[in-house]
Amino acid sequence: MVGTTDSPSTRASGLIWPAAGPAPRSVAASDRAAVGRRGEDIAARYLDDQGWQVLDRNWRPDHGLRGELDLVALEPAADRPPTLVVVEVKARTGLSAGPPAAAVDTAKLGRLRVLAAAWAAQHPVPHERNRLDVVSVLLRRGLPAELRHHRGVGVS
Repeated sequence: MVGTTDSPSTRASGLIWPAAGPAPRSVAASDRAAVGRRGEDIAARYLDDQGWQVLDRNWRPDHGLRGELDLVALEPAADRPPTLVVVEVKARTGLSAGPPAAAVDTAKLGRLRVLAAAWAAQHPVPHERNRLDVVSVLLRRGLPAELRHHRGVGVS
């Protein structure tokens, strides 16, 4: 299943992505970390398969700031330097709380931008521009993982 949606602030592509092993059975507090790790593993593999270079996973600043960047990657381009992309991964086992990407609100975007600037200041990686993407992963029991890549989130 592949679909796309375009708007001024978000371009998303949805697809079924193969995932190793069965989906987690519940989302109890003890299982949430496992669901998140599995979603990040699937997202990192997806980006790698797209030709991206994953530079960092689960990066946290040394001091002063709170939070974490799930993935930091370079998106290659044939005609220009690569784009540095911070990827927030949201994984869920169901839709009762809404689609996974809905958890990334304005406040979360602001925190991610601050963390992205801190990461870039500590890691001199040649790139032309920066972008914030969200990859949502839906992990339902007995079904392949469903992945949506929302590019340029929060840009108007």
